[in-house]
Amino acid sequence: ISGDIGEASFGMAMPLSASEEPREFGVGMTFAEMVIPDLLWNIFDPGAVLERTPATISLDITGTARLFESLFNPEVVESDDIPGELHSLSLNDLQVSVSGAELTGGGDFTFDNSDLESFDGLPRPKGAADFRLIGGNALLDSLIAMGLVSEQDAMGARMMMGIFTVAGPGEDELTSRIEVNDSGHVLANGQRMR
Repeated sequence: ISGDIGEASFGMAMPLSASEEPREFGVGMTFAEMVIPDLLWNIFDPGAVLERTPATISLDITGTARLFESLFNPEVVESDDIPGELHSLSLNDLQVSVSGAELTGGGDFTFDNSDLESFDGLPRPKGAADFRLIGGNALLDSLIAMGLVSEQDAMGARMMMGIFTVAGPGEDELTSRIEVNDSGHVLANGQRMR
């Protein structure tokens, strides 16, 4: 059994010591142009229902956070308490491409650590993220045809997509904008969800 991958990378940066000011952190990973051999495809898709295009998974997240204690402190390691606070988070890149479907997204959020009430103990976020899904319905139809997903489960998935997405300009294209405003309201494409 063999396979090919065009690019594989992983990186992580994070503060380790306590500080008075927020410091930058980040995590990123890419597995691009992964080609699965036909021998493996034929095990779960002998009828070649799915598109056998190369798959890509890519994620890049950065942000700022402040640590109250050094992560090398044994008491911090043994404690269940979070030894810091999150100040900002950016989804710089999200790409998941498999079997003809592609999900992309990005967005930025800041966090108010003085408000731990609005989101049940979590700092209140503010910002927005945009997502786009192309070919999602076609992939779902293929999974139904293969017998991996039932019609009932697919109906539930499509109802969820209908709540959080709107039709995009292209064929089988869905877009979504998830936003948290100054009042702590969560909006999906302008419609209040919380």
